[in-house]
Amino acid sequence: MHIGIDARKYRDFGIGTYIRNLASVFDVHGEHRFTYIVAPGDAALVSGTHRGNALVNRSGKYSLREVLSISGQANRSGLDIFHAPHYTLPLGLRMRSVVTIHDVIHLRFPEYFSPLQRAYARFMITHAAKSSDAIIVDSEFAGKELRRYVPVPERKIRVIPLGVSGAYAPEATGESANQFRRHHGIDGPFLLYVGSMKPHKNVGVLIRALGRPGGRDMRLVCVGEDIFADRGHAADIERAGVTARVRSLGWLPENELPGAYRAATALVLPSLYEGFGLPALEAMACGTPVISSNAASLPEVTGDASLAISPASEGELAEAIGTLAADASLRASLREKGLRRAARFTWQRCAEETLNLYGTLA
Repeated sequence: MHIGIDARKYRDFGIGTYIRNLASVFDVHGEHRFTYIVAPGDAALVSGTHRGNALVNRSGKYSLREVLSISGQANRSGLDIFHAPHYTLPLGLRMRSVVTIHDVIHLRFPEYFSPLQRAYARFMITHAAKSSDAIIVDSEFAGKELRRYVPVPERKIRVIPLGVSGAYAPEATGESANQFRRHHGIDGPFLLYVGSMKPHKNVGVLIRALGRPGGRDMRLVCVGEDIFADRGHAADIERAGVTARVRSLGWLPENELPGAYRAATALVLPSLYEGFGLPALEAMACGTPVISSNAASLPEVTGDASLAISPASEGELAEAIGTLAADASLRASLREKGLRRAARFTWQRCAEETLNLYGTLA
């Protein structure tokens, strides 16, 4: 098969992780040809890293131009299959197509977005779901959410969970954890949060939990968007009196993330809504205990390997933090459960199931 993949988000944090890991497994499948449509500046990186051709597309992301120009490139390339790893499936494709729809947050929480963003997402998600030949979702929850908002046959949806790379694993020496602490000047126990500051991530509940009994003895280190740049979160931090206990490190290079997980007492993921929840999986694979909400897809990912809390209750979260910090045997139990749970999710499996899906359409 000649397979085309929209890889313009190759460097991104979430979807980029998905694209990079699929491509790395695809590299070993010499029976197939791959063409990657890439953003300006990424052609040498992608073609130098992966087996396949790289075509540059200069359209802006989330623009009308992108959904028209990419289909033109794909149609001229003689593809058998085109895979959009995000809901922006091009218009006018003349080959079989697959789209991965990681979540439908624009439809579930329209109040978080501008009218233009809502209209664009609704049009594109509906088009992608109806026009594609197959839809990949990361979890059973994500598939049910899609069908809740878009009338699409269940048989068209394939659940293919994400994976975790071998870089996320326990480390006997503790070198990467110590290096992370030294580099960022972090001493003592801390909670880790990894991700954006978007409203559905529910970071406000985590901040308020730090100011309650149970959470008062812990510090919070945030990796991702700057927590202090969000005015609402900055105000919550001040009101809770926890400014001195919160650090925001910004987005870290991918090779630093395993050390961050290994150094943490626990990862906390109090989200209201996730299509999957990759940080929880990465933390478990590193042997780091996880405190996560009992909402959306997170129970599918963590199973019994996390302390599950209601995302609506900062008191419940504070109690979970305090319990975990004080109970070494509980931390050890969650570590072992997390390692066993994470072993079920591999990029090899994710990519192989994706290739098998391509094969059913060729």
